[in-house]
Parts: sequence; structure tokens; C-alpha cells
Amino acid sequence: MLVKFAVCSPRRSRGVATLSGMTAISSPEQETPSVRFRRVSAGWSLAAAGLFVGSAVLQLLASLQRWVGLSGSGTLSDVSIEDHRFDYFYPADPWENVGTAAQLFGAGLLLLALGILVMTRAAAPRDGHLERMLALLVASSFGIHGAHALVSGAIGAPTPLQYLPVQMLLSLIGFVGLVAVGARLLRVSRAASVACVLLVAVTLPGYIVATFQIAPVIAGYQSYDTTPWTETILAASTAAAGVALAIAAGRAGSSHRRAARGSASGPPQ
Repeated sequence: MLVKFAVCSPRRSRGVATLSGMTAISSPEQETPSVRFRRVSAGWSLAAAGLFVGSAVLQLLASLQRWVGLSGSGTLSDVSIEDHRFDYFYPADPWENVGTAAQLFGAGLLLLALGILVMTRAAAPRDGHLERMLALLVASSFGIHGAHALVSGAIGAPTPLQYLPVQMLLSLIGFVGLVAVGARLLRVSRAASVACVLLVAVTLPGYIVATFQIAPVIAGYQSYDTTPWTETILAASTAAAGVALAIAAGRAGSSHRRAARGSASGPPQ
């Protein structure tokens, strides 16, 4: 009995089996690695948005106590409300608290720190260990900053964290960390990256830009010390970060619903 063998030339096909019963060998060109990213969570994004908006509200209330409450009370005689002694952004001697401004601002920063962790939980990819570690460092810096302001306001005097090297270190971690987290999250969520950029305003470099560049435009002049509404700009930027994540949450929810309807309808017959 004559048995015929089919010989397949390697020049014609590298991924076709030549004999029945043999497993086909796919070509290297067909084996493209796939990197799967977790979808942006609508629920976690909305939670982060709520925390940022809550932080912004507390910051705004603190700002109003300084620039509206005390400024319009007429209780100041020999010193201007623009004097740095009333700066509650980072209490340091000589310092006087304006009502409960420091407590409100400190609580706002604690909410902001928690919001950064939640935002990263919503947008980090499946293998986002670096993103989560960076977010933890950034959140820790804002948390320590907020605790310093909160405790300083409660006891009526700056805590031992008031010294400039501590402030510079916390600010460096917050600024560089936000930039790094924003760059890492860009491949998953543009809204989270935008939020990171907006939150830079609450770091020391952002505060300096607000008081010397943005606040004079609003107030109409440059103060000899702290220009009015500086802290209000920080609150507005934090609120904008919350709005960005709220929009992202809405889009993610719509995308998930469309995907669910598509899978429920099944493949076309």
C-alpha cells in the first residue's frame, strides 16, 4: 500500500499543521502579549470626588474666616489680616489662629489625603504596585501636613513640626509624588491625571504661585505679605479635582452599563 506524505515548505506557512493529528504551531508574529488594564471604577471615582469636594468646602470655610470674618470684623488694629502671622497653610511661629481656620484646613487636608488613596484605588491598573506606593507616600505627606494644622489650631500654637526643613520635605514628597502618580495614571484615567495636576496647588509650590501670581489678579493688587484669597484658590483647585473625578465616574458608569447590555444581548446569530 502506497502512503503519501504531505510536506509543507517552511517558506509558505509557519503556523499551519502539515499532518492530521498534529498540533498547529503558531507563528511568533501571532503571539502578541496582551496587557490588561482594570477598568476605571465608577464607585471609587465618585467616592474620591466626594472626598475632594468635601476637602474643598472645609478649605473654603477656613478661607472665609480669614478674608471675610476677621477682615470685616474690625477687631484688627495695629496689624493687617494679610500679615503672615495669620497664615494657617502651615502654622509656624510667630502665628495666631483665625477662629477655627487651622482646624478646618487641617481636616480638609486629611480628607484630601484619603481622597488620593481612593482615587488611586479607582484608576490604578491591575499591576499598579508602583502607583499605590507613590499614592501612599503622597497621602502620608498631606496627612502629616493636615494633622499639623489641625493640632496647631486645637492647642493654639504650632506643633514641633513647624520647622522649615519638615515643611520642605513634606512639600517635596507631595509635589513630586503627585506629578509621578499623575503620569503613571495617565494610561488608565486622564481624569485622575488632571486631578493630580490640580492638587499640586495645595503643595508649597502651588501656594507660592497662588499668592504671587493668581491672587493678585483677583484682589487687584500684590500684598506685601499674603495676598487676599490665596487659600480660596487652593480650595477652588481642590474642588476642580473633585469635579474631574465626578465626570470620570459618570463616564465609567455609562461605559459599564453599555458593556453589560452588550454581553446580555449575546453574540449575533
